[in-house]
This record gives sequence, C-alpha cells and structure tokens, in this order.
Amino acid sequence: MKKNLSILLAVLLTCISLAGCTIEVEDTQQKEKENSYSIYYLSTDETRLEQKEYMPKEEEAEYMIKDLMQRLGKMAAEGEEINLLPKEVTINSYTTTENVLTIDFNGQYSKMSRVREILVRAGIVKMFVQIPGVQAVRFCVNGQDITDSKNQKIGDMDDSTFVEYSEENMNEYRYDTFTLYFADKTGTKLVEEKRKVYYKKNLPKERVVLEQLAKGPMVKGHYPAISGNTLAVSALISDRVCYLNLGGGFLEYAPDVSEAVQVYSVVNSVLAACEADKVQISVDGSSEGNFRKDMPLYNYYERNEELIVQEEDQK
Repeated sequence: MKKNLSILLAVLLTCISLAGCTIEVEDTQQKEKENSYSIYYLSTDETRLEQKEYMPKEEEAEYMIKDLMQRLGKMAAEGEEINLLPKEVTINSYTTTENVLTIDFNGQYSKMSRVREILVRAGIVKMFVQIPGVQAVRFCVNGQDITDSKNQKIGDMDDSTFVEYSEENMNEYRYDTFTLYFADKTGTKLVEEKRKVYYKKNLPKERVVLEQLAKGPMVKGHYPAISGNTLAVSALISDRVCYLNLGGGFLEYAPDVSEAVQVYSVVNSVLAACEADKVQISVDGSSEGNFRKDMPLYNYYERNEELIVQEEDQK
C-alpha cells in the first residue's frame, strides 16, 4: 500500500512539474510575441511596404534607435526588398525630446517622388514608434519641418498617421454600399450609381472601388468610364490625400469618353469611399506627364461636382 502511495505521489509531482513547465514556456512565448519588432523595406516595384522581423541585441531605446538608423543606410541583407532611403538621401542628425524622435535629412529627401516619400515616411515612422519611449517621429530637411500637400507643417507622426490594412481576419467579409460614377450616353458627364458590394474586410476600399468601376455599370443608360483592364496596384492615404497607383490598363480608353470623365470617374468614386479630400494618380508608379492630353498626373484632383448629371436631368 505504501509502495502504491509513493508511486501515486511521484506521478502527481511529475504532472505538477510538467504543468509548471508548460505554463513557463507559454509565458515565455507570449513575452517573446509581445516584444517582437519589425523592420520595413520597399517592395521591388516600390509600390508598398514589406516587413521583416527585427530582433535587436538590446531592447534599450538608445541602442535600438542607433541600430535602426544604421540599418536605414544599408540595402536589405536578404531577399529582393529595397531599402527605404535612396542612396543619395542621408541623415544629418537625430534627437529625442519628450518621447518625440526628430530626424533631419539632407536636401535630397525632397527630391523623392511623392508616392515614394509617403511610403518612406510611413515605414520609418512605423519602425521607430515600436521603440520603448518613442511615441512620435518628426521629419525635417536641413533643419526645416517637412510640409504636406497644402504646404502645412506635418509635425509629429505616429502609427495612426498612416492608413494601413491589416492581414488579420483576411477571410472575413463585409457588406458596404459604394457610390460609383460612370459615363453618361454622351461620354462627357458622370452619372451616379449606388452598389452594394460583399468583399474581404482586409481589402482597401480604394481597390474595391476600382474593381467595381472596371466591371462597368449595372444601370441602363450608364456606360463604362474606364478600361476593364484597370487595376489598383496600391493605395495610400496621408495628409488626407489618396495616392493611387494604377496599372497600365488605365491608359486604355474609349474615344467616345472624355479624359475628364475618365479621371473624375476614379477621383469622385474614390473620394466617396475613403477619408481623403484629394487624389493623385500614378500609372505604373510614375506621376510624370499627362493622362491622354490635358490631365496632368501630378495634379491633386478634388471632387468634381460640375461633371455629375443630377437625377432630375436624367429623367
């Protein structure tokens, strides 16, 4: 009997010991997960951010800031990603005051394309606000605060400054009603069409809008305004400007649709769906030159009410 009790006691102690180990392992894994960091690069086509795990040797703020600053000046060690900063853009200095990290760049920073500059800024801010004690980041060029599209100082930025779309819940769907703009029968005006769309929650609304515009209208008397081959390569919102990079299919057009209708079909539809006041369109990553003849790609386009046919005019 005593022998049986000894064996039972040994088994119980073993179970308790294993349970304790399991809890300790789980706690360690949870701690590692909570302390994980990311470093950001540009995709090979320079249209979006890529991220990789970052494991600092020390988790002190001073060490991590210095380490990440050094990494900004180097190309990606693995893979085909592109370093955030072009070779000609260098860091003059950086300082930390009251949880705000200020980074001062040389004048070459201002020569980046607007699309790349937004991606660079988003990636750098996301990297540094991970660091304990850094709550915001401020950018300067040769000692002067950078400005937005309205020539206003941007100031302190944190992770919420930039719109991003999480890969979590990527298999979950939602319904939304979108306001889309197509061409009227003359090809010189826009007509409004409401459409309920069932789509994955992780998809940017701007991409959903472009997909629906490319599919064409569903209402009689409405006509396609853009090519069915138009794709949204990327979309990024900053300073209430939507930087929309479209594929080359957007350059295709029907001769009976005016260029203004084609551009504002996209602009009006996108602005109706997202929290922005202006849209800048790039094609295959470039905003140089004009779309067709008279529509400069580098322009910041606002909603155009004059092109919209009112309901009473359609009757």
